[in-house]
Amino acid sequence: MAHFTTSDGVRIYYESHGTGDPLFLAYGIGGNAGMWQPNVHALADRHRLVLWEPRGHARSESPADPTRVTFGHWVLDLRDLLEHLGVTHAVVGGLSLGGGIATRFALAHPERVRALVVVDSSSAVGLPLSVENVVMRARSIEVTLKGGMDAMAEFAIASNPNVAGRLKLDPGARQEIFDYYRMLTPIGYANALRALLQMDYITERLPEISAPTLLVCGDEDPSLAPMRVMEKKIKQARFVLLSPAGHFANRDQPEAFNRAVLEFLDEIGPA
Repeated sequence: MAHFTTSDGVRIYYESHGTGDPLFLAYGIGGNAGMWQPNVHALADRHRLVLWEPRGHARSESPADPTRVTFGHWVLDLRDLLEHLGVTHAVVGGLSLGGGIATRFALAHPERVRALVVVDSSSAVGLPLSVENVVMRARSIEVTLKGGMDAMAEFAIASNPNVAGRLKLDPGARQEIFDYYRMLTPIGYANALRALLQMDYITERLPEISAPTLLVCGDEDPSLAPMRVMEKKIKQARFVLLSPAGHFANRDQPEAFNRAVLEFLDEIGPA
């Protein structure tokens, strides 16, 4: 568990597990490195697993200025983390927002990406958000800044299909949801949501990705249809559908998730 400071002066949290070829993963919006807990042992047994928290999240710094929290800055965070650790190229990926960051990193720095792993991510596909999603996210900003993170957790359970889907599959996950929202600062989460609402639409650039790509999605996840678009756009994409699983597929089906990632990493071979 450690921090480093990016080239624009933001402290970023990361942790490194195991040894071997590096695999960098970030979680979804509002998440933290601990949400990979069911996967750490299996993935780190044969690889160097680096888990990191983008600015605005959990133990990383949350700039108050929203213009310093964008997809461009999150790509910068990942680039600077690789350089901080002396890694020239790696497998990069993540779940939801983390997958969106990794995909944009692959477009911006293709020479540094051995392979791409995208899990349950519509932001990785870069299609415009639905009106319902925009309204829900905008309301989330208001709830967060006015009521704090407990109020936001309650709102997410009631209004966010990703969170509601997790509870449907695991009713005992309610405390988990409150715990990860409580790791956030209101301004950090609000600015992350603002960045999501203003994301760049990269769908037509996806064919530029030549790195081997693993797409993992839960069969009950709202991002399933967008990820099928990604499958068609990237030539070297492999799609793995997990069932039953929602937006948090790595937690809904950890053994199947671990197996899919390890088989993919075995196929691409060592660096």
